[in-house]
Amino acid sequence: MIIDSHVHWGVSLTLGITVTTEEILNQADETGVDRIIIFPFPSAAIEDEKINDEILRIAEKDERFIPYYYIPDDLRPIPKDLPYRGGKWHWVRGIQDSSSNYKVLKDPALLSFIEESTEIGLPIVFEEELEFTRRFVEMAEDLPIIIPHTGLLGGNPISFLETFKDNKNVYFDTALSSCETIKRFVSEVGAERVIFGSDIPFGSMREELSKVLLANLSSYEQELILSKNILRITKLMDTD
Repeated sequence: MIIDSHVHWGVSLTLGITVTTEEILNQADETGVDRIIIFPFPSAAIEDEKINDEILRIAEKDERFIPYYYIPDDLRPIPKDLPYRGGKWHWVRGIQDSSSNYKVLKDPALLSFIEESTEIGLPIVFEEELEFTRRFVEMAEDLPIIIPHTGLLGGNPISFLETFKDNKNVYFDTALSSCETIKRFVSEVGAERVIFGSDIPFGSMREELSKVLLANLSSYEQELILSKNILRITKLMDTD
C-alpha cells in the first residue's frame, strides 16, 4: 500500500488556483497511490473555516481520501466527534510560509490545545520556524508531530534533523525533499519516523514517490515510509 500523507485540496486564494478531486485521483491512479491525506490551503481555511467541513464531505464520498483538520487561529483542537485522522498547523497567526508569531507560545489557549490534542492522540502536521517548532515540541512531548518537507520551509532540514533527532514523537514527511536528504533522515532517525508526502500542487506524486523508491532503502523501510508509519499514528490500522 502507498499513502500520500500531504496533499492540498480545493481553492488557494493566495495562488489563485484550485486543486480538484479529479486531479488528485488522476495522479494517484497514474502512480499507484492507494490513499491520500487531504487538507485545505491555508488561505482558504483562514478565509472560511467551513472548508474543513468540505474536506470531510470529500472523504465521505471516496474512502481513498483521509481528512485532516486545519487548526484555526483560536487554537481549537481536532474535533473528537468528527472523523478527522490528523490536523494541519500552519504558521498560526504568523506570516504564512515566512515568519512565526512567538506570542502564540504564551497564549493560555495553547496549553489547552496541547492537552486536548495529546488526549486525542492524532498527529499534527506542524509547520513553523525551527525555534518556534523546538519550543512547541518541548511543550508537547507526547503529541505526534509531523514536520513537513523535512523542515525545508521552516529553515534548514539538517538543522531540524539535529534538533529533533532524539524526539521520538517527531516525524518527518518527505515532500519536496531530495533523495539524498531522505536517505540521511532514514539513516539518522530511522525509517519508522519518515513518512511519504507529495505536497500537491507544489510537488507531484510521481516525482516525490520516485525519490523514496530511488533512495536505496530496504523493502521493509519503504513499507514503513509509504504506509505503515502513517497508518499507525493516524490509528487507521494496528501495524504492530
